[in-house]
Amino acid sequence: MKKKSYSVLSAVFFLLAVFPIIAGLTKWGNDLYAAVLNVSIFLPLIFGLAGLTFAFLGMRGKVKISLVLVNVLSVALSLLLVFVAMYGFQQA
Repeated sequence: MKKKSYSVLSAVFFLLAVFPIIAGLTKWGNDLYAAVLNVSIFLPLIFGLAGLTFAFLGMRGKVKISLVLVNVLSVALSLLLVFVAMYGFQQA
């Protein structure tokens, strides 16, 4: 039961990490994305890392592999966005 709850927590943290980024691409999601960034620019990255941690502790098999892969992708996307935000928009 414990490993199943870790897998569910991993999926929830994945959704928390990716939803603001995906919603930021829509008209109605710009306010949500701005609200998340007002809290911290690193918040989706923190959610992704928490999801990755719980994925490693979760159920074995295909579920674990898929949760690890999607959380790695969300962390990579969040790192890319943080990198662009911190270094890409600097004025010369």
